[in-house]
Amino acid sequence: MAEALYQVLVLGRPDARCDRVIAQLQARLGELGLLRGTIKVLAEADAGRRTTALPAVALFTGYEGASDAGHPALDSLFGDSVTVITMVSDLQRVSRELPECLRHINALLVAPDQNIDRVVSLVLESFRLLRRERRLFISYRRDDSQGAANQLYDALDAHGFDVFIDTRTVPPAVDFQDELWHRLADTDVVVLLDTEGFRGSRWTSEELARANATNIQILHLLWPGQAEDIASAFSFFHPLVDSDFVGTDTICKDSRLEDAALRAICDHAERLRARAIAARHAYLVDSFCDNARDRGFTPSVQPERWISIDLGLGKSLAVVPTIGVPNSQGINQTFDAISKAGSGTSGIWVLYDSRGLLTSWLSHLDWLDGYLPARSMRLASVDGALRSITQ
Repeated sequence: MAEALYQVLVLGRPDARCDRVIAQLQARLGELGLLRGTIKVLAEADAGRRTTALPAVALFTGYEGASDAGHPALDSLFGDSVTVITMVSDLQRVSRELPECLRHINALLVAPDQNIDRVVSLVLESFRLLRRERRLFISYRRDDSQGAANQLYDALDAHGFDVFIDTRTVPPAVDFQDELWHRLADTDVVVLLDTEGFRGSRWTSEELARANATNIQILHLLWPGQAEDIASAFSFFHPLVDSDFVGTDTICKDSRLEDAALRAICDHAERLRARAIAARHAYLVDSFCDNARDRGFTPSVQPERWISIDLGLGKSLAVVPTIGVPNSQGINQTFDAISKAGSGTSGIWVLYDSRGLLTSWLSHLDWLDGYLPARSMRLASVDGALRSITQ
């Protein structure tokens, strides 16, 4: 049985919605490379027996007539700053389904077939198993699918994603292609609209090649008549049929998707996100550990998914793989988390993949290294940095 590292408290009146969230959460652990017992689920009656040293998230399933008096455990959760995710059957029923002390928290409309994946992602984000930045990149050919691409931008944005699309996201007076590659390097999932002319376009084909080369997962939407592309190593194919489009007489540049098709794509993107981040994390871990072993070190991957290296004389190095573009806030959070764990006594490295990042951003990270207690470390520079430790 795996050691519990995180806790989920089930409050309110759990029903089929809550059961599905817990089942999905346990399934996602496998995609993240964690054992099922990593997250311990506690009923409300056992809330007082939670381990305060372990991170916790509470799920409150709303019900008619909920009151503060019926849920005394909430006071201690608030006192310990535990995140509480509130689920209601209708956003117009918040005052009827949630205790007064929870009504200041933005509630989420959850049904057995709606927003289950969103709740699971919120739990994983709270545990920092998924990053809070929810970035997606839409790759498409304007002459083939501008209408559907605009629709997807709006739908994914409404689901809480930070979506990149060339016509709306690139600011004026910047190098378009450099900005595009930078945002691609910082994305969780590429949503690729594979239309009849997509694979013949130089730029869209290069986007696909870059995503594959940098281990970015692709939600590959196949337009009717398009076959799976065997060159798409990191693609998860989602075939579309004529009935997924509004007015199926002719599918063209301005064609729009039906609401049901949009919802299915958003749900698929949400599920794929955990697997995508896990794949990029594994790439960083494997690459670093191979390099460290080549230099005579014995790296140890911790349950919290960072790497420790014993440097001898009671000193150790903590290496924290980071997905996407590091920033000062993330580096600060990493430093605080590792320091509390009592590790990294001789240093903390925030490891990232620099491929595709803007030169100006890389210079900014180099500048931050002179001021912050944790050091950002490009994967491409690891060998030289490890060599300097041994000298």
